Amino acid sequence: MPRIFQSIRFRLSLAFSLVVFSVGTMLVGGIYLYQVNQLDDPVVPVGQVVIKNPRTGEFIETNLQAIMQDEIERAIVEQIQVNAYRDALNELRKASLSGLGVLFLVSFGTGWIFSGWTLRPVDRITGVARDITATDLSRRIALSGPDDEFKSLADTFDAMLDRLQGSFEDQRRFVHEASHELRNPLAVARANLELALDGDSEEELRAAAEIAHRSTGRMTVLVEDLLEQARAGVPELKRRPVDLARLGREIAADFAAPASERQLKLVAEIDAESVIVHGDEPAIRRSIANLVANAVRLAPESSVVRIAVESSPDCAEVKVIDEGPGIALSDHDAVFERFWRGSDAGSGSGLGLSIVKRIVERHGGTATVQSEIGQGSTFTLRLPVPIERQG
Repeated sequence: MPRIFQSIRFRLSLAFSLVVFSVGTMLVGGIYLYQVNQLDDPVVPVGQVVIKNPRTGEFIETNLQAIMQDEIERAIVEQIQVNAYRDALNELRKASLSGLGVLFLVSFGTGWIFSGWTLRPVDRITGVARDITATDLSRRIALSGPDDEFKSLADTFDAMLDRLQGSFEDQRRFVHEASHELRNPLAVARANLELALDGDSEEELRAAAEIAHRSTGRMTVLVEDLLEQARAGVPELKRRPVDLARLGREIAADFAAPASERQLKLVAEIDAESVIVHGDEPAIRRSIANLVANAVRLAPESSVVRIAVESSPDCAEVKVIDEGPGIALSDHDAVFERFWRGSDAGSGSGLGLSIVKRIVERHGGTATVQSEIGQGSTFTLRLPVPIERQG
């Protein structure tokens, strides 16, 4: 069967024409039957009858036609009229059949035009749906006009596209962040394994192997967190006491090998024995490690990168200080946005600082930067301390 016969437009046009044709047929047929019922044949008296002569009282047999000559003449006239009326009815029947055929074609054409006009929003929806690709969900129908069923359908379709685009963006962000988060521990493990291969003593080999082992362990935890995020969106923070002083010393040890490759001096300025906050330790470690990785990557050779941990009555601070190219004052508000990259970002993905900010804010803290062009940068993470510490 041709495709056009299966279309809704064809079926609507056919239904419209059948309704109009049926109504027209009943109307014309009713008029025709009414006119036929109104047609009476003329009564012509014929034959022999016996009548009584009123003068003589005798009964005589006579021809009724001879008696009622006037009625016969009237009947002939009526017969002529009936024949003419029958001829007119026959012509009416023929004209009605032809008119019904024309009515069917005209009603079908009219239905085709009006159904096409009515279904035009469906064509727009189909066109937008056809133009949408797996990598571009930005198209919207944005149907205007009266608030009818088609507009409701188009608005529902647009809302569905909004949800799909949000899910697509979440998946793309997940892929970007997963690759970014895995890169730091991989770089640490690789640098320390290379250092172990080039080491001359068993002590150097063991120290490098321990750092590489810690990095692979953190990668395992990170992969599990990323899988949890893929299943449930944003994973719930697993809060427990976290010693920022210990984290600062461990991260300094982890990045010692990558820093030495660039002739950098990595210093941990941690005077306190411990600085306790409540939070998700792997997440906090990743936020600090991201700042240190950026500093090690961007700081000029033979410069100093500092990791400082400080404590105050109401918050704990982790500062990463470098002597790198610095950040213009006009970019301070944008530096923590996703995919922001400075002119000296190199191979950075533009995700690290946005991840840092999101982690710290989920812990109720803040992430800030102080920097000038050519003067280096100081990134500060402020995390709230436990309530008992504040008292």
